[in-house]
Order: sequence, then C-alpha cells, then structure tokens
Amino acid sequence: MLGDQSDREVQNAAMYCHETDHYVFHCDEGGKAAQDIEHIASVQEASYQHITAILGLSMNEKIHYYLYDSREALGKECERRFGEYAPNNGCAVSENEILAVYNETIQCIGAHEDTHILMFTLGYPESRFLEEGVAMAMDALWWGIDNNAWTSYYRNNDLCPSVSELIAMTREEFYTVQDKIAYPLAGSFVSYLLMRFERAQFYEFYMAKDYEAAARGVLGVSLTEIEQEFFRFIDLLSYDKVLLDRIAELFRE
Repeated sequence: MLGDQSDREVQNAAMYCHETDHYVFHCDEGGKAAQDIEHIASVQEASYQHITAILGLSMNEKIHYYLYDSREALGKECERRFGEYAPNNGCAVSENEILAVYNETIQCIGAHEDTHILMFTLGYPESRFLEEGVAMAMDALWWGIDNNAWTSYYRNNDLCPSVSELIAMTREEFYTVQDKIAYPLAGSFVSYLLMRFERAQFYEFYMAKDYEAAARGVLGVSLTEIEQEFFRFIDLLSYDKVLLDRIAELFRE
C-alpha cells in the first residue's frame, strides 16, 4: 500500500503533531496516544537507534507515524486511502508512513513497522517470510516471548514447517500459515542469518530473485543446508518448563 503527499496534508490538518529527531507523530489531540506521546516518541527513537545499529540503514527523511484509537479507525483510514476497509493493528503504508493503533489494550509501537520502513530503502523482496523475518528479528519477541523459544517449542512438538518452503511461498501463500507460527519462526531464522553471515551477504540474499541460487552463490550453502544448520542451533537451546508451558497455553488460545 502506498500513500501520497495529499493523504498526508489531509491527515495533518486534522491531527495533533509531535516531532522528534526521526519522527513526526500524528494523533487525535484528546486520545490516549496524545496523552502518552512522550513515551511513544521515546520508544520509537530508541527503536530507530537499535534498528539502524543492527542493520546499518538510515532514513533521509522523517517517518510519519499516524496513531489511531481503534483497529476500526485505522481500517477506515486504509479505506479512505486505498479503497479497501482493512482493520489491523499497524502497517507501513509508504516509504515513510506508518499507521498504528494505540489505546488502552493495543499499543502498536516498537521496532516492527519501523524496520519495514528502513528495509524499504533496499527495495521490496520476493519473500514475505524474509521481509517479516527482519521485522520480527528486530522485535525479538512474539507475545512477549523470545522468537527462538517459540521455534524450539514448534520443533519439539512437530509443529515447525519447512523454512525453505516458507521462503519460496508467494505473499498470498504466506498468509495462509498461522501467524503465531510463521512470524516468530521468521524472526528466529533471520536473526540466525544475521548472526551467521555478513550483513552485505544477507542483503544480497534478501533481495534475490532466485533464493536457492543466491543461497549457493552468496551464502555458500544450499537452502536445505542453511535450514539444517539453523535447526541444529535451535535444538541446542534449552528453555525452562514454565516458559514452555506458557507458550503451549498461548498457542492453544
């Protein structure tokens, strides 16, 4: 989804603005986001510093962050911009614009959408699994629990799909996989790639048109081999039973 300057002008005229070094925040003046704007700004600036330190990317312009009090309000904004009502918690809608929900129960702030924005400076990858994987790697957590812990739980309970198959999926196919499996697994795998390979190697692989050829030519291993290496690493990890029981409880919900 892409926005344009006229969208921003319409929004800016009706919303309270707060500007920091790397962001312009927009929200309803009387809402929860406006009340917490200093906290939100602090979290996003810290997230930006973390992302840029790890990924070595930066923006030439500020990120515009539009904060809504409900999924429905955000969905209506998507409909106004793009002609489709799409209620959700948050999304990057252009190369420097994020729409996000912020209320008492949903607070879509942190590194995820900002990572998408920064990665857009490289381009748009073929693999949605890798694209979400970078954002999840910067998040580090899914539902407050480490991505690797989720992946370990899936491995030990025969719930873990093939990473190679997930990489090869179209965007439409990726969205058929349960998000509570696909997202933490993607974050865990990309974190491993960033640890295992040089940043430049990862980016070349990330933007490849043929991932098997790129794995062999850029990373020096096949997709099957890197998947096996990754799962051997995951299988070395041991987590407390209380944490694994909590993962099982959340998975069943």
